[in-house]
Parts: sequence; structure tokens; C-alpha cells
Amino acid sequence: MPCSIPTMTRRALAALALCLCAASALANKWPERPIKIVVPYPPGGLTDVVTRTLGDELGAVLGTQVVVENKPGAGGQVGLQGVLAAPRDGYTVALVVPATMITLPLTNPAYKIRPLQDFEPITAAVQTSLILAVNKDLGVRTLAEFTAYARRNTGKLNYGTPGAGTSFHFNNVLMANKMGFQGTHVPYHGEARIFLDLISGQIQYALLSTTMRAQVMDGGKVVALAVSGNRREESMPQVPTFKEQGVDFVSDGWVGYAVASGTPPSVIARLGEAFTKALRTPSVAQRLDKLGLDVWASTPAQFRSAIQEGDERYGALVRSGAIKID
Repeated sequence: MPCSIPTMTRRALAALALCLCAASALANKWPERPIKIVVPYPPGGLTDVVTRTLGDELGAVLGTQVVVENKPGAGGQVGLQGVLAAPRDGYTVALVVPATMITLPLTNPAYKIRPLQDFEPITAAVQTSLILAVNKDLGVRTLAEFTAYARRNTGKLNYGTPGAGTSFHFNNVLMANKMGFQGTHVPYHGEARIFLDLISGQIQYALLSTTMRAQVMDGGKVVALAVSGNRREESMPQVPTFKEQGVDFVSDGWVGYAVASGTPPSVIARLGEAFTKALRTPSVAQRLDKLGLDVWASTPAQFRSAIQEGDERYGALVRSGAIKID
């Protein structure tokens, strides 16, 4: 005797089929208008440069214009809240970094964004490295010399970061723990002032982004001791990595992109494929390499895992008391 499907089941199956058809249709015709990438920081910084380097190629892959909008404020919250307020259709993309997705949620009670609840990761586009630079008047010229000096003067050396609770802050603490000393944290609002105070001796050392390499290498105003990546920087090959010098320290910075939760999965998949293709285009990869950045082009799942792992690692530092936010 043939089985009959209950009326409610037939209706549910029909509704599911309609949803699948709608999703397929959306994926086929999306995008139909320009896409906006919101950079929640001022123009000219690392995040802005990476996004604008990538934007044109991403637009070519997707067949539409990609517009970059800088919307700084409140540690990135202003820009990210703007993305969350926009329609969840994939036409508004957020630039995200460890500060907005990991460290600020751990350290700032006023930070209201719930990273992996409010956002769906698309890709960790590039991995970033840092340069350990010291004031030339310290009289050290190698990482070993600096380590010995810092241990003799533990707690007496000042270091600068772009802000309390940023990934720079966390990485400085991780580095000092690996090298066996403690430094005194001095928070700033951007790297330019950090560099000036490093020259003058107001601070004695700093981890600087590779976008500062021209200033670091200009005229011997500071001494570059080590690079925190897995390889030497092409633009400063004379500076060895920490690992080459016997210190097991690699920073874990990245620049990535995400959309608001609730964006259709088919659109997220399309964005992920497009970002990966654009990042791996030779011209884009070469320009990013010259900036001292390694193309990662992770999948959404890999990016989510990286955020979760960072949250666990940095959360342990906060709970240990090693990171103090005044």
C-alpha cells in the first residue's frame, strides 16, 4: 500500500523548496549594486591601506563597485555598529582586527559588540608582523643584548602601544614573558607619536607595525632588533626574526572582514570566494607583500576558529592579571 505524506509535511517540504530556490536565485544574481566596506579607523592606517589595495580587485571579481568608507570612533564600535544597523544582505562589509573581535571585548566593559554572535566571519585576509625597535641610546644592537638589559632593568623600561587592550598591548606582554622581563605600558593614540617618543627616549622600546618600516630604517634614529613573523621582511632583510635569535615569539595579528549575522549563507559563501580570489591575484599579493603582509585568505570556518583561539589565549592573560587596563 503506497505511503501518503501528511498535508502539513507536504506544506513544510514545499516551503523548504521555495526557500532553497530563493536562496539559489539570490546567489545567482547577487551582487546587483555596489558593496561598501566599512573601515572603523581613520584613513591612511594599515587597515585602510589593506582595504583600498584589495578593493578594486574585489570589485572586478564580483562585477560591481567596491566603496571604502572610513568610520572611526569608540575603538571601532562606531563603524561596526553602523554595519549592524544596515540591511543584512551582504552589501555592507566590516573590516575587523583582533582589537575589535578579541581584545576589546575582553578588556572594555563599555564594548557592547559580541563578535561571534553579532558577526559572521568571511576571511582573515592577511597576517601582520611587528618590528621590535629600541631607542638607540640604550646601547644595544642585538636581541640578546636587549634581553639581558631588560632583565637587569625589569619594570624600569617603558614601551608604547596604540592603546590599552589592543593586540599590540597583548603582544608586548607575551613577548616580555617569553624574554623574562616586565615593561611599563604607556598607551598612545596611534603609532606616529609612539615613534617620536621612541626617538626622544620617553619610551625605550616598542613593537611597531611593518607599515612603519620606512621610519624605523631611516637614518638610525632607532634600532630594529627583530621581526615577529615566521620570515624576514623583504623590505628589511637584515633584521632577523625572533625565532632566528632563539626567542619563540610570533605575533598573531591579522586584518579580516565580516558581515552582520543574519546575512544569507549563499552571500557569505560568495563573498568568501571573491575575497580569496582577489587576495591571491598576483598584483594584489605583490603589493601586500611589499607592505610586509602575508596573504592568509582563510575560509570563514578557519577565521572563526582563529578568533575563538585568540579569545581563549588572550582571555587567559587577562585572568592571570598580566594585562591591566587602567
